[in-house]
Amino acid sequence: MQPVKSVSRFLPTLLLIGIVFYIFTDPQSAAVAFKWAFQALTDGARQFAEFVKAISA
Repeated sequence: MQPVKSVSRFLPTLLLIGIVFYIFTDPQSAAVAFKWAFQALTDGARQFAEFVKAISA
């Protein structure tokens, strides 16, 4: 198995393990980080919807 394929296959698992570790070691900061990520995601989705609406009009 090539190293690049190996890393790309297990990278999501490593990321998930890191997130779970972060949640258990620092729950308050993790909550703030998840709130920020959710707000960024919803703001981005809203801006994209406005962009699509402007193009289709």
